[in-house]
Amino acid sequence: MKQHKTRIKLANVILLALIEIKKARLKDIQLKLEDIGYRSSEAVKDSHRFAISLGKDWQSAAQQVLDKVSRDMNDFSYHLSRFKEFVSRDTVSIPALPDIVSELHQMELEFEQFRFDLAGKTISVITKPIVLENITFGAFEIQLHLNEFNKLYQNRPYRVIALNPNPAATDEDVTHPHVSHEILCEGDGHTAISKALEQGRICDFFTMVIGVLENYNSASPYVSIDDWERRGCYDCGRTMSSEDSYYCDSCDNDFCDHCSTYCQKCDTTVCLGCSYECPACGQPVCSRCTAKCKDCEEVFCKDCLTDGLCQSCEEQRKEEDEYGEEQESEPLPSVQSDSLG
Repeated sequence: MKQHKTRIKLANVILLALIEIKKARLKDIQLKLEDIGYRSSEAVKDSHRFAISLGKDWQSAAQQVLDKVSRDMNDFSYHLSRFKEFVSRDTVSIPALPDIVSELHQMELEFEQFRFDLAGKTISVITKPIVLENITFGAFEIQLHLNEFNKLYQNRPYRVIALNPNPAATDEDVTHPHVSHEILCEGDGHTAISKALEQGRICDFFTMVIGVLENYNSASPYVSIDDWERRGCYDCGRTMSSEDSYYCDSCDNDFCDHCSTYCQKCDTTVCLGCSYECPACGQPVCSRCTAKCKDCEEVFCKDCLTDGLCQSCEEQRKEEDEYGEEQESEPLPSVQSDSLG
């Protein structure tokens, strides 16, 4: 009995949400009518400008107006076609409360993990783990927000949340070939899914969304399955398999073979940005295998330093030492006495 009462409360929330959808549709029609009226008024203005230009024999100005009218008409034709399509859709009749209660009962039978939150005005269904072409994407929670039904014609009032995400290697926000930032790319199912929500067929809505998740459309994925486990080079963005990627120990990123090298001293893999070419031997080395010369403070590989000195500074020191030794070995000049007799 308690469960039935809760079901009725939820059905009332859904009924109010469906009324909001109908209001939103009428509001959308009003906005589209205003747009058509504005475009029509622009055409009238262009007609006056064209007549004035002809009357004053301004042929160049008349041609400019005509070119603008031609562009505007193509745009107007497109918007008019969309408006006719939107208005001519079947008028949606809001189901009665008992029908919505029956729909909810059907959902409880249809889906093992069906739950709702009266306070948060959400209905959720958890799918079975999704597997496409031997790649496991885990289970998803399809979360329908009843308080966002009035945004149906602008945004999707539901989220598709990965519970055990296995995101694409190149984009962690893509958790399924057709899900990015928890938004489902409905593809050809867009009209049918929207219509199911308009008519209060909540059970059909969840079934269709699950159907999109369980099928892979190679024509419109956010990330194709072939590239799912391929990484993107941190430098050039080129996709690569895990076997073809090279991890840089210095910056903790993955790089392709064109954007990476290895230290000639310790054989560590580094990216080109973290590697350093020793000015003495010309070999690429990592930061751990470099040091500053004590005198000139230029960076060299450690193998090119002797007692902390580069070859140039070492030779300069030797020259200075030799010069000092020569100065010390030279005899002092004799001093002649100036005494008398």
